[in-house]
Formats: sequence, structure tokens, C-alpha cells
Amino acid sequence: MIDREELLARIREEAKLKNVRWTGQRKVIIETFIDSGHHISVEELHKEIKEIDPSVSAATVYRTMNLLVEIGVAVKRIFDQGSASFELVVDRKHHDHLIDVDTGDVHEFTNDEIEELQKVVAERLGYELIDHRLVLYGKRVKQESTGSN
Repeated sequence: MIDREELLARIREEAKLKNVRWTGQRKVIIETFIDSGHHISVEELHKEIKEIDPSVSAATVYRTMNLLVEIGVAVKRIFDQGSASFELVVDRKHHDHLIDVDTGDVHEFTNDEIEELQKVVAERLGYELIDHRLVLYGKRVKQESTGSN
């Protein structure tokens, strides 16, 4: 797994190559995003960052996140017409997503049987599978109480 400081240095160098200034605000945004460890919207990220540095604008967060996507460090995902969320993709293995339609929570999972079945389906249709995205949408099943009243 890539070291956080190594990743920051890589992003800083890529920003420099794109003539993007490296500022304290940009560093805070990127560090907060890396540390979040989950899918996060710009709105959520901005809220977290405002607690660290109230002077950071939402526009700066948007620009920084788009830079990370352009560099290939993050990916922008839009699930079912919701707001965009961003995910760190450095050193990440392929995974699929299950979205809780009531809360918007994004659950990541891997399943070898699903991966194999997708290849089989593509082959049966005469294709070689080169990439895919699987997003499932669901509602949490209510567990019945087993306690006695």
C-alpha cells in the first residue's frame, strides 16, 4: 500500500506539471480526502474541512477533487441520480457497490462468483470482458426482535 506522504508528494508533483499551485488549503483538502477512507461527496468533504480551515471554499474543494480525478488518484461516482461522490483509487483492488436506497450509504464488496459469471455472460454473447461496474441498490431488511415482552 502506498504511503500517505508518498501519495501527497506524487499529487504535488502532478499538480506542478499541470501548473496548479500547491497551497495549504489544497493540502488540507487532499489529506482530509485521503484520511476519509470512504466514498465522500464534495459537500461532506467541505463540511469536514471547514472544521479544520473555515476559509476553504466549496469551489476550491470541487477544483481539487477534479484535479485528483484528472491525475488518476480519485474516481468520481454518481449513484442513481444522487450527488457525486469521490473514491480514492490508488492501490485499490476491484470491487463492486451496494447502495442503501434509504440512507445513501455505499457498501463495497467483492464476490468471485459474480466476477466469474460476468465473464461467462460476456463470452456467451461473443465478447471479451475488458471492464465493468456493478452497482446494486437495496433496502436493509428489518430484523424481527427475538426478545419476549
